[in-house]
Amino acid sequence: MTSHAFSTPVGEFLARIHLGIRQAHKALTLWPLHRVQDSSASPAPEYITLGEALEAGNLLIDEVDRGGSVPHVRVSNSGSVAVLFLFGEEILGAKQNRVANASFLVPGKSEVVLDVSCVEAGRWSRPRGARFRHSEHVLSHSMRKKMALKVERARRRGQGFRADQAEVWADIGTRLQRSGAVSETAAYSDYRQSRSTDLDDIAKAFHPLDGQIGFVAAIGDEVAGIELVGRPAGFKAAFRALLRSFAIDAVDASLVRELEKTSLGDAPRFDAPETFLKALAEARVSSSPSLGAGDDLRLQGNGVSGCALHHGDLIHLTAFPSAGALE
Repeated sequence: MTSHAFSTPVGEFLARIHLGIRQAHKALTLWPLHRVQDSSASPAPEYITLGEALEAGNLLIDEVDRGGSVPHVRVSNSGSVAVLFLFGEEILGAKQNRVANASFLVPGKSEVVLDVSCVEAGRWSRPRGARFRHSEHVLSHSMRKKMALKVERARRRGQGFRADQAEVWADIGTRLQRSGAVSETAAYSDYRQSRSTDLDDIAKAFHPLDGQIGFVAAIGDEVAGIELVGRPAGFKAAFRALLRSFAIDAVDASLVRELEKTSLGDAPRFDAPETFLKALAEARVSSSPSLGAGDDLRLQGNGVSGCALHHGDLIHLTAFPSAGALE
């Protein structure tokens, strides 16, 4: 099913937000996003973040079975509240580190097998009994941009939420090589750790505001993308991880431009958040059932692409300038 213009769930949601005052540090700029109306009116079900659920002991993430499966993990929610697993959110341990291929909402008292990508190519083993733990990080926004386009193609072909695993590994390998990071298992976490000083410096300059539900980010003088979580509490819990997803691309901006141009070509340029948000609001949206609860939305058009999770209301949106969908 496809909708158009401001009648889409994304367009309707964006019509009810406003931009806050610009914040900037070094190469990264953020414009905070707030809802015009009280977020308590949201028709979305109650949910908490992955980190909150794991800390409370209500969530178990493990391999699908004893042998494991690289593109899948099993998530068991013993709590009564749904859990939001963000697109690109990283989990560490088990047989190898993974990230979610889309945003998923795992209902309370349920078990769901989710589609993931490996971000640690050189390991397929686990200490006895070791399950996944939360890394408190989200994959680089630039890497998620590539993943989202490949997942969108897989969705159109009826192949689920499949990403391009070889591309993910290749991108991590290039980042490790360029950064000089040492990683025995070719892990994204080791690349990220090699940039920790710069990441900490950028991250400490930004803080979530009361009632904030998202931000538009720019690297240098170009809009890089948007992150939006439908409820202030959820956004506040996810803020640090989402911020660092853009910060690491700001630290390695020249490498990111090189990698994107090679794989994606030249994307349209947005110099201001207002024109970017207008393009998102007018983009075509296709909808299909997600894994777990809600619907997976794919955005395309007017120089933008993106993906979102919708369940009564917008749960999570990530989007970016884009030349178009991959064939």
